[in-house]
Amino acid sequence: MTEDRRTPKRIIGPFPGLAAGLLGLMAAAWLLGLPLGAPAAPRGPEVRNLGISRLGDQTTLTILLDRAVTPRVSPFVGKGRSQLVVEFPQAWAVRLPKRLVGDEVLVKQVRTEVSEAGVKIIVEMNPEQYYIWRRESHSLSGGRAMVRVTFRPDPGVVAAKPPSTAPLPEPPPPLAPRTPGAGEAALPPKPSAAGEEIKAEAPPPPLPPPSAPATPPSGAFADLYRVLPHSQRLLDHLRGEGWVLAQAKEYDRPGTRLSRAFYLTNPRYPEMRIRIAHIPPNAPGSPTITIIDLAMDNISGRAADEYRKLRHWSFGQIKSKYEDIGDFFDDALKPLRVELRQKCQSLAQRHGAVLKGFLGQAVPQQPQLGDKALSLIAKKVSPRFEGVQYTLAENPLVILNLVDFLYLRVYHLDS
Repeated sequence: MTEDRRTPKRIIGPFPGLAAGLLGLMAAAWLLGLPLGAPAAPRGPEVRNLGISRLGDQTTLTILLDRAVTPRVSPFVGKGRSQLVVEFPQAWAVRLPKRLVGDEVLVKQVRTEVSEAGVKIIVEMNPEQYYIWRRESHSLSGGRAMVRVTFRPDPGVVAAKPPSTAPLPEPPPPLAPRTPGAGEAALPPKPSAAGEEIKAEAPPPPLPPPSAPATPPSGAFADLYRVLPHSQRLLDHLRGEGWVLAQAKEYDRPGTRLSRAFYLTNPRYPEMRIRIAHIPPNAPGSPTITIIDLAMDNISGRAADEYRKLRHWSFGQIKSKYEDIGDFFDDALKPLRVELRQKCQSLAQRHGAVLKGFLGQAVPQQPQLGDKALSLIAKKVSPRFEGVQYTLAENPLVILNLVDFLYLRVYHLDS
């Protein structure tokens, strides 16, 4: 019996009727246009999964495949519509999501279409936002591959807004001239329209001076003034608000000072710290780098303690509990980050004056940064997306981190 399975030709010889039946089936297949004896065509690449994320001002579409392949990327712009289509000809997929929610800034939504011709991923863009896109391909272990398409706003183009169709308001009626009363001087006549002088709006009032510290700096705090000559206004403000130097560290090699770190605390705000890093140049021509943070990394509680512990796990510890590094981020870290962002948001809204005071004295030339930071912090925390880092200013560079523990970071580069 086993021999008959391996050699089917022996079955046909003794049974001519069976052979005639097979010939009839072959003829029917030919009439129906079915291939006769042709080898099965090899399957194309498999699109296994995709996702969308946002970090800073950049949105990323990530596509996972079973092998390396270069997609066809085509942008389309029409009336009231903007799309970018990523196509994988001859590809196939089994469990792709039909629709993904966008990032509410650049991408409205992502749709997928699977057919015999291949897999098509349609990115519905915000039609009022010009953007720049870039495609990258990466090889993964086991022959798998990843394609990333990143989007960011085009800084050189301002989206045009359609003109308003609302009717213009009626002009107010002219004011009746007022006769000066007793003891009042008459106003000079108003110049004619041709010679009318238009005055510019008054500049915004200057920032209030920093809180004056009670005593001059001494000890390690005085050393901090010497290290940060460009930040004395901020240091005066911090001392006046009750911040004290809790710790100072030096990181040296024999005969060479590399960098220093300072940590300031305030008993009124136990969840916050001021972190300062001073990094001297390590080569001729390179700048001195100073980094000043207002961080909420002293938050306590179950989520904060668990998150700090997981961040120190080794790769071996992760592999012992999670099948994939992505599962570790999605199942372990992401829920804790959402909880931390919500807690930091509540804390920042309660102590908004602290954040505005820090930015107002660290970057006095840009007094609007405090309000800008608080408006970004007030946005609803979405559990679907990872946290975001915002660039609040570029000179000096100011970063707002909303990934896990909130912090405001200011970079100074000194020649």
